[in-house]
Formats: sequence, structure tokens, C-alpha cells
Amino acid sequence: MSKKYAIILSICFAVSAVFARISPHPWNFTPMGAVFIFSGFLLPRKLFWIPLLSLAVSDLLIGSYNWQVMMSVYSCYFASYAIAYFMKEYNLSNVIYSSVFSSLVFFFITNFAHWMWFGGYSRDFYGLMSAYVAGIPFFRNSMAGYLFFGFVFYFSYDLLRRFVFQKNFSVRKI
Repeated sequence: MSKKYAIILSICFAVSAVFARISPHPWNFTPMGAVFIFSGFLLPRKLFWIPLLSLAVSDLLIGSYNWQVMMSVYSCYFASYAIAYFMKEYNLSNVIYSSVFSSLVFFFITNFAHWMWFGGYSRDFYGLMSAYVAGIPFFRNSMAGYLFFGFVFYFSYDLLRRFVFQKNFSVRKI
């Protein structure tokens, strides 16, 4: 598979993430995190704009929210991209590891940001723990989304690589 086809596949995944975020779905069960992980593994750094654009477009369509929380969300997705980028090898075990770790990062950072800037919780340790407890159902869906769509993207990539293009490839320059 050439660089061009890998970029097209990333764009297809990114577009699917936009549609998944704007269509009815369980809270936080979207392919957005998996798009950042897929792009981190396979695309050069200069193409980071592909998943970032899909996140920005879907946020524009959904509507904005508290800017501090929004920046924490963007930071978490960047962390997902970076985790995958530095792992280098795109294999199933790395997809699982990066999905679980990325969803944990997302959970802890975004719930902390929600506690810190969005309000609704007391400004003490008890309030922070309450924010984390309230976020558990969202975490479950988030991790399920990272893993499910990570598997879908990995197996789609692997099937195309094996049966359509019949060779091993990686377009990223290290």
C-alpha cells in the first residue's frame, strides 16, 4: 500500500469519526480516539492535521463548550496520537495498549478539567473524587470506543494490506 492509500484510509476513518460524533450514539463511544491512534502509528507528523481537522469539524457541528475543558480534550487526543507515534510498530498488542492507556489519560485529564473549570463539584478532594466517580460510565464507553474502533481500523488496514496490496508497509518516516 502506498503512502497515498494510507492517507486516503486515514481520511476515510476521520470522516467516519465526524459522522459518528454527530449521529446518535452512546456517550463517548466514537471512533475519534482510534483515529488519532491510527494516524499516530501510520502517518508522518506533518499529517497530524487529518485527525485534528475531524475533531475540530465535529466540535463545530456539535457546538462548543467550556474552552478549558475543550483544550483538555484536544490535549488528550494529542496524547493518544503521540503515544501511538512513539510506539512505532502498528500491531494488535500495541493497538490494545495504546487504546487502554489513551482512554485512561482521557478519563483522568478531562474529569479533572471538568472538576476544575466547569463547576458542580466542591473544590476539595471529595469533589474531585465525585467528579471521577460521575465519569465512570463515560469512561466505560470511551474505552469501549477506543478498543472497538481500534480493532476495526487495525483489521481494516491489515485486510487491505494483506489481500489488496499484498505487502507490508508503513508510510511514516521516523
